[in-house]
Amino acid sequence: MRLEKYIATSGIASRRSVKKSIQAGFVTVNGEPVLVPGHPVNIGIDAVEFEGKRVEPLSEHIYLMLNKPAGYLTTRRDERRRPTVMDLVADLSDTLYPVGRLDLETEGLLLFTNDGDFAYRLLHPSHEVEKIYLVWVKGVPSDDAVQRLRQGVTIPSGTTAPAKVKRLKVSKDSATTKFEIVIHEGKKRQVRLMFKAVGHPVIRLKRVRIGNLRLGNLPSGGYRFLTSAEISELMP
Repeated sequence: MRLEKYIATSGIASRRSVKKSIQAGFVTVNGEPVLVPGHPVNIGIDAVEFEGKRVEPLSEHIYLMLNKPAGYLTTRRDERRRPTVMDLVADLSDTLYPVGRLDLETEGLLLFTNDGDFAYRLLHPSHEVEKIYLVWVKGVPSDDAVQRLRQGVTIPSGTTAPAKVKRLKVSKDSATTKFEIVIHEGKKRQVRLMFKAVGHPVIRLKRVRIGNLRLGNLPSGGYRFLTSAEISELMP
């Protein structure tokens, strides 16, 4: 088995994070550093360590969804000891990690797992898993601005792919507008930067769906385990 897949399926981190750790020299096989992803591992024979900890295969995978409140970092640990999403699942297995990211002030649906293949399936852009957000922005974007969002706009990380954008509601004083936006990319702060590019900064942002998985009425800060049917839909 490839080294990064073996470590990811052990529940330590996502395959993407594992590759970065390998390239940074934090992974050893039989005591020797391995710097190139793809190194073969003989399961049950080779001794693999990730950041100084022995890697052991998992006997059980976990999948859950959290309704992330604003004010929490999406990371396993923070050097400045700020609140992280791990604080909200602290009573569960310490092998869990978040799948992808929601920035500090973004709310809504966030998945956790200890299954590296599941995380890879959702995060890799080739799979084009749709993410649906509710967005509240300043002012009232023109029809032309909305059309630009649908076609793709230029943000620091490049031009965004076409998006589905639906205007839902304009406040009585025309100070804010609520939208639904559907994207399948995962560029950093993408939705916020898209609306900023058309001159309407985001006031509030909430992810409400990933693929066919809906946030529903899950309380803010609460979590629940995914059903087998939900897992199958996300990872056919």
